[in-house]
Amino acid sequence: MKKTMLFIAYTSNSFANSGSSVRPRKMYKAFQDLGYEIVALYGDQMDMSRKEQIKKITKEIKKAPPCLCYIESPIYPIMRHADRSLIKFIHKLGIPTGYFYRDFYRMFPEQFPRRKTLFGGLKECVLDILQYLTDRILKYCDIVYVTSEECISRLNYKDIRVLPPAGENLLLENRKPNHTGIYVGGIINHYDGELIINTFNFLFQQDNSYRLILVCRQDEWDKFYSLYKDQKWLQVYHVYGDELAPLYRTASVAVAAGKKMMPYNDMAISVKTFEYLSYGLPQVVVDNKAIKKVVEKEKIGIVVEPDTKMFAEALKLLMNDDKIYNDFQCKIKSSLLERNLWVHRAQKVVDDLCSR
Repeated sequence: MKKTMLFIAYTSNSFANSGSSVRPRKMYKAFQDLGYEIVALYGDQMDMSRKEQIKKITKEIKKAPPCLCYIESPIYPIMRHADRSLIKFIHKLGIPTGYFYRDFYRMFPEQFPRRKTLFGGLKECVLDILQYLTDRILKYCDIVYVTSEECISRLNYKDIRVLPPAGENLLLENRKPNHTGIYVGGIINHYDGELIINTFNFLFQQDNSYRLILVCRQDEWDKFYSLYKDQKWLQVYHVYGDELAPLYRTASVAVAAGKKMMPYNDMAISVKTFEYLSYGLPQVVVDNKAIKKVVEKEKIGIVVEPDTKMFAEALKLLMNDDKIYNDFQCKIKSSLLERNLWVHRAQKVVDDLCSR
């Protein structure tokens, strides 16, 4: 019997320059690897062609209903009535549906303040209405997935399950420690880029062989202030996708620092955490709840407080002790290949929905 799936996303399938666009592409490919023939709905919410795509897909699935439906949520609430109607129609056809709930920014106004200008306030009101409509329509989904257990208490749906990001097998044989670290991601707002840069400057003062590869968006780098922006130990890139591969292969340790005391950071698990895992990079990360659980449970790195000296000591331990580094390599390989590939995530969705 042919296995078919309806796959709905709100990003382009042609490129991925952020975690939010990486996940849909990887999940799509993983479902294909599991043998599913996929009917896909892609494109930005404001894309004028989306409504026509929905009409076409509605006719198609009415004639031949797929076995399952998986939806990757947009960054904002669902804006189009056509999208909400499609979800309701899928439910009416009795197609088991899983919805991955991506961002919770609007639940943390203290961390992500609402706009207060006249135009901005009106926009916030519209988003409130759309969020209400989105919450209502998600009652028609069988399972709502979130990135971590910490997210579950924030939502009120009938069946909420954890589905963190995942990785690919891009491991290198005989990877050895060196004095180069890498960070990929945001450096301002709720990311502590300053802590990362200060730590590597501290290391460089002790030994001038230490280097940091920092990959971020150009606009964030332009806004970022640091005394050490022009130091020779700092290599800055504004790349994504396949262009990251040689940088990951150059480094021996990866770092991540979400700012402490920010509730959203206690819930978030970045796709980059598992991208680091994909390349076999042990990680040094700041102690936030969700990411701490993953790193400690999987034994793929070291969790530290947001302190320059503590961060530096953890990096030196990984970069200078061959035995410790090799032990982490073994644990990383086991973690990735046994339970943390994208195909494992896709299989979980299939198992969950097929058992309903």
